Amino acid sequence: MVLFAATLLFLCSKCGGGKHQSPTYSVTYNGNGSTGGSVPIDTTSYVSGQVVTVPGNTGDLATIGATFSGWNMVSNGSGTMYSPGQTFTMGSANVTLYAMWRVAIARELYVSNLLNNTVSVFDSSLGGNVNALRQFGNITGLNLPLGIAVDTVNNQIFVVNYNTITVYERSASGNVTPVSTISGTSTGLNNPQGIAVDTVNDQIYVTNSGNSSLTVYGRTATGNVTPVSTISGTSTGLNGPVGIAVDTVNDQMFVANSNNNSITVYGRTATGNVTPVSTISGTNTGLNMPQGIAVDTVNSQIFVANWGNNSITVYGRTASGNVAPVSTISGSSTGLNIPHFIAVDTINNHIFVVNYRTITVYGRTATGNVTPVNTIFETASTGLNDPQGIAVDTVSNQILVTNSGNSSITVYDTTAIGSAVLVNTISALSTGLNTPKGIAVDTVNNQIFVTNWGNSSITVYGTTETGNATPVSTISGTSTGLRSPTSIAVDTVNNQIFVANVGNNSITVYGTTDNGNVVPVSSLPGTNNGVSGPFGIAVDTVNDQIFVTNSNNNSVTVYGRTATEVVTPVGTIYGTRTALSGPYAIAVDAVNNQIFVTNYTNDSVTVYGRTATGNVTPVSTISGASTGLSGPVGIAVDTVNDQIFVANENGNSITVYSTTATGNVTPLSTISGANTGLSGPWGIALQ
Repeated sequence: MVLFAATLLFLCSKCGGGKHQSPTYSVTYNGNGSTGGSVPIDTTSYVSGQVVTVPGNTGDLATIGATFSGWNMVSNGSGTMYSPGQTFTMGSANVTLYAMWRVAIARELYVSNLLNNTVSVFDSSLGGNVNALRQFGNITGLNLPLGIAVDTVNNQIFVVNYNTITVYERSASGNVTPVSTISGTSTGLNNPQGIAVDTVNDQIYVTNSGNSSLTVYGRTATGNVTPVSTISGTSTGLNGPVGIAVDTVNDQMFVANSNNNSITVYGRTATGNVTPVSTISGTNTGLNMPQGIAVDTVNSQIFVANWGNNSITVYGRTASGNVAPVSTISGSSTGLNIPHFIAVDTINNHIFVVNYRTITVYGRTATGNVTPVNTIFETASTGLNDPQGIAVDTVSNQILVTNSGNSSITVYDTTAIGSAVLVNTISALSTGLNTPKGIAVDTVNNQIFVTNWGNSSITVYGTTETGNATPVSTISGTSTGLRSPTSIAVDTVNNQIFVANVGNNSITVYGTTDNGNVVPVSSLPGTNNGVSGPFGIAVDTVNDQIFVTNSNNNSVTVYGRTATEVVTPVGTIYGTRTALSGPYAIAVDAVNNQIFVTNYTNDSVTVYGRTATGNVTPVSTISGASTGLSGPVGIAVDTVNDQIFVANENGNSITVYSTTATGNVTPLSTISGANTGLSGPWGIALQ
């Protein structure tokens, strides 16, 4: 009887009907009144008890006058709310999640742009490749300018900037808008260095060191244009090209290649992966990290500035191979010091060389260890500021110089000596913006406060400024204690501003109406008080505290608002559990008692309780590939709309999240693209 039962059990196990199939359930997403975009589609069949991860607004759902704020189990929002990346456990029924919409309260978002010395203002409820509501500061378009060329026929100046080319009228002055700008992904510009203009054939020629190429454009080209022709490829010999000169008499182009110590020559109409007509290269040439190059068609010579050995080498125009220079200028008397670019004046028989902080001038036939005929030094009166490119205008007897240090063009007479008086300047120096980093908005008095890293100052503007704005006031000078200021916070209750100075590890405090070379109201020096590489600062007027991020030791220190001199922090967030990694900016939410920190090193935002101290774990962390975080620096919290805004320096974007977001979440919206005018966004503030 026992044997029969066992056999029967064995037979039943083979019959196929003994395996139980668990029921499955679906998750559906509903736009809930959306007027654009599409809902996420989840094709997974879930069993009871399985974990479901809620997606973000992956289909860019939108509706007029409101912003997406998450998903809810009930269409009217009375059910359980889920932010992107959150999870729930599947029950025993199908689930529908409804998009939730928050009516947008119009707020203005202020962003300081580190790379082009501007402040952009956006509608905080908009995302995408949107235009700024307005912008003030540098309207010249000059941005770390390098090469420069002058067109005396059409009276224009062409300048190579960080991945742009800007064009100006020859007589332009001040904070002027370019006549035209070549910029965009179609242009082929990739870390452009040198530029030459050809008025005979109406073309401009540009060297790109980023991808070792030479791109050519029509002289009147503008916008996101495709080059007329491009020289690039392994056969070209281009390798870190910097200087370029065009010879319209003999239809040739000469290029200085810094990475392989060579001069390559091409036919003017060459294109593609072409072999050079000739190449000057080898140990006899004296070439050593050549940068600038100029061609003299009158005397059939080419002049080369060598960065690596502080020399100028001269060759016959048709020279080729491992040839010795016709002549060489070098030695301690020459004043050559890391020479960059070079220009030749065949009418007055001079050569002009840009060095580190000087312009030196020599006779065209000079050779050996000669003293310059003239020297222009970098002083306050000359306007030189890290000079880079140079062009000579033989019609007006002037030289034009690009200055990378303050993004300007300065013009001098060719006879200028020593501390030469400026003939003309194209720059936005009148705006006071100089590598702006921190920004804060005073909504009571309608003012904007900006810290300028480049000249250790604070400049103040009205909130409605646009274009060529002049500061209402400026805090600057040796008495101020400012040194490489980063972030700034404004206290409208006590009429004070708080500044983090990374250059001397201090926090300095001023009155909101202070102006000039003023002594701080109070200061926190970095000795024995935990301030170390302070990048971010926030003030909490409700609880009378200030919060500081310290990038040197990965900490957040908290002080009483009136703290001064050497004090012990009220609290310190520090340790391996905190996940702080190169903390930059900080924002305090006194309504929900939280603080938000951007971490530059690991592309994250960490959130803590306002009173947290010690080696604490964050309440939540936003990080991961989906977040869009890329070099996060600035942060602002909107307690009205429950959102946080993050400025991403490396990503050139502003990303927006719910204040409750956590994990590898998709942003609620992202401001990025060519139309935005963002250029190294750093500071961010809400009005």
